Amino acid sequence: MAKLGTTVPSWNGTYIQDLTAATSLVKADSGKIFMLNSATEFTVTLPSIADAGAGWNCKFVVKAAPSGADYVVTEKASADTDKIVVNGINELEVDTSDDGVYNAGCTFINFKDGVAVQGDWVYIFCDGTNYYASGQTKADEGITAT
Repeated sequence: MAKLGTTVPSWNGTYIQDLTAATSLVKADSGKIFMLNSATEFTVTLPSIADAGAGWNCKFVVKAAPSGADYVVTEKASADTDKIVVNGINELEVDTSDDGVYNAGCTFINFKDGVAVQGDWVYIFCDGTNYYASGQTKADEGITAT
């Protein structure tokens, strides 16, 4: 069995950074926890898969609930298309028969305006071919994948 490795530096999940404006992430951002914290929401662009490489990972956590627009996490459109595989974003609400968020290949992960709350999160990692995302939201459709 082939073992995937990486030369990506890792903060071991201990480096926390507030994001307050549109940002394009780079290879060196691997392992960070990003706190989405703004009164005016914004877009975060992942590095291209080729630049990120196998093992690149990060986590996004809502620090300030979106109001007025969505927080958006997107792939680098000039390099990747529908390369984010979302499997397993748990919705903690129990009043519907929805099964949570799944998408076999999307471009955007949205923390929805007026629905996502403080503490909702998404973890993303790269295997060198795709990004994979999982997470948790308090409300039905607090996080979407399109």
